[in-house]
Amino acid sequence: MKGAIVINGYLDGKKFREPAEMLTEAGERHGVPMKTFLNSNLSVPIGDSDAFAERLGDIDFIIFWDKDVKLARNLEVCGYPVINCSEAIRICDDKALTHLTLAEYGIPSIKTVASPMSFGYPYQDILPDIVDQIGFPMVVKDCFGSFGQQVHMVRTMEELHEHAEGTVPKIFQEYIECDGRDIRVEVVGEKVVAAVMRTAAYGDFRSNATIGGIMEKYEPSEEEAQLAIEAASAVQADFAGVDIIHSADGPVVCEVNSNAHIKNLFDATGINAADCIIEYIIELIQ
Repeated sequence: MKGAIVINGYLDGKKFREPAEMLTEAGERHGVPMKTFLNSNLSVPIGDSDAFAERLGDIDFIIFWDKDVKLARNLEVCGYPVINCSEAIRICDDKALTHLTLAEYGIPSIKTVASPMSFGYPYQDILPDIVDQIGFPMVVKDCFGSFGQQVHMVRTMEELHEHAEGTVPKIFQEYIECDGRDIRVEVVGEKVVAAVMRTAAYGDFRSNATIGGIMEKYEPSEEEAQLAIEAASAVQADFAGVDIIHSADGPVVCEVNSNAHIKNLFDATGINAADCIIEYIIELIQ
């Protein structure tokens, strides 16, 4: 058995390379050779399986550690098993689609309003209506974004106009007070393999490690673990990092990440999710 890993060719930096390196090393430990490819080197005609074969060689599966959903779908069209699948990537990459999917499956999440499709026109005219529904404070997020970037706490109409300026698709969410903490649960093959408690840096409400959040090993409750498994299943993810916060009504899903960073998870827990992913794929493919 041989596998490939696809990463983005335009995002340079250690944090973008580490997951592929960890998966390659895990493959070696399990006797599964892995080779990494950049998405920028896999632009071939749609549906041309021969063109992919020339570039990828003899492989049995692809771990897709990127958000290039069109490439992932083209690989599927050409017969390659892609993990995570293109639909999981599409849903997780768009925060509005994530919450729509969670709602469809009855999975508790945060009260969310999605910005309208405006065809490139500003949509600030709807902001008073959003305030009526969500209230202040609220959290404003770009639909497409990672590592806690483009996430803002908004307390006034002036701040709302500032962070909803332009035409970028956004979601507007009820702010749930959680002392700057959330739980990241790593799910692989409908099993919880690791979890951490993340605490925001002083003065921030975002708990992402990339912007200063602290991660500590955490043992999720049965309810939290089941919620994470159901969320990953709903978005069709074989593996995912599910972010959970506690509301007055219990745990709710904040986000589902189709390629959550596994290096800081390893640093905090000592658990290498790359091994779990490779072991799952071996069982799945064989």
